[in-house]
Amino acid sequence: MTATTDNFFDSINGALTPEQALQALRLEEQGDTGGKPEIGGAPTTTTATDDKPGAAEPTKGNEQTDETKGKPDGAQPIPEDQQTADNTVILAKDGKHTIDFSHLDKARQQRDTYKAEAEDAKRQLADLQAQAKARENEGQAPTKTDNMVATAEAAIEKGVDPGLFGDFSEEALAAGIAKLVQQQVEERVGKAVVPLQAKQQQDAATAHYEAIYKAHPNADSIVESAEFKAWVDAHPSAVRNAYWQLFDPKTGGTAEQIVEVFDAFTKGNKEAPTPAAPDKAAATAAAASARTEPPASLSGIPGGRADGLSPHERMAGMGGVDMYAAMENMSPAQIEAFLNKQL
Repeated sequence: MTATTDNFFDSINGALTPEQALQALRLEEQGDTGGKPEIGGAPTTTTATDDKPGAAEPTKGNEQTDETKGKPDGAQPIPEDQQTADNTVILAKDGKHTIDFSHLDKARQQRDTYKAEAEDAKRQLADLQAQAKARENEGQAPTKTDNMVATAEAAIEKGVDPGLFGDFSEEALAAGIAKLVQQQVEERVGKAVVPLQAKQQQDAATAHYEAIYKAHPNADSIVESAEFKAWVDAHPSAVRNAYWQLFDPKTGGTAEQIVEVFDAFTKGNKEAPTPAAPDKAAATAAAASARTEPPASLSGIPGGRADGLSPHERMAGMGGVDMYAAMENMSPAQIEAFLNKQL
């Protein structure tokens, strides 16, 4: 017996199911290695012979015929109902190893039992259908059993396993129909839940990204920047790997964790503060002080002023903000003239 066959039977607890019985028959009849079984599905068997000299020699009465050619030792096939452990040796497909007859006998018994039960159930169903048809022809209302039989028949026609309804008794029909309804309910609920689950996943994803963008509107730019990569890679390997795993599509972190990483990055990589825009009132005052007024008297002439400076000279001594404000009210020609004097 091969290891595969042993393992198969050792793994079975209790009675064989119809599928296991069929599998066992195939294992016993075909073995685990080698070619196809003989025609008819019967195992390769040979009659047990004595070890006495000449016992296996063919005589005039037992010479090989076309039917026995190719059989081990020219033995005649033994009908299944006459095969026993004493007169039958079951060969594996390799033709060398043998299989214990008890396993085949057990599988055949299980097969016959399930076959008989299936035949009984089939006859029971036919009887119930005939009774229901007779009542229908007589104009009688269908009974509870008639309705259950019709339900079972419709289910079987759609591919439902007849074994679900047992022996087709009223109790077995009721139990089978209950199981069938439960299966249908579960299937429908499953289909109805799919859109809800998809919406929940979509809502969760939306909330995830909204939380990140609320804290860091430029999150996309940050994570794609060379500065962020360099900052992450500068950490020890354990921290670095943990950071990158937060952005993995499969093992991604929570929005809170990602925001914490972005917070740490922005705190450690602050950009230079942008210069504040000049105060409008101060700029207006500076422009007014730099505006050239036509002289109303001798004191209005540059040489007559206290500081003795012309407007252009006064602008040349201003700071950047004041100079910008002073030029705001100058024409391009005036600005060019001023700049030419400074060169």
